[in-house]
Amino acid sequence: MVILGGREMASWGIAELKAKASEIVEGTQTQGPQHITRHGKRVALIVSPEEWEKRNRPHAQNARTMSEFFKNSPLVGFGIDLRRSRSKARKVIK
Repeated sequence: MVILGGREMASWGIAELKAKASEIVEGTQTQGPQHITRHGKRVALIVSPEEWEKRNRPHAQNARTMSEFFKNSPLVGFGIDLRRSRSKARKVIK
């Protein structure tokens, strides 16, 4: 097993890939990305189409509103006041 991004991924040699191709492809759906090795070195990665699209779609499609960003922040519950101030705008001196 290989750990990448905090997630375990299966690792297969070239000979195993040839013998177990269907099983390895199925593993992309049930276990996530599958590493292929040659002489113990990683040489390829097999991922499901959904995983590929998720990791490679344009950033604009991944964009969230600022409000969503703060609502999902790991700092939620730490007592930080994120409400917008309703005070009048300050004067800008040029």
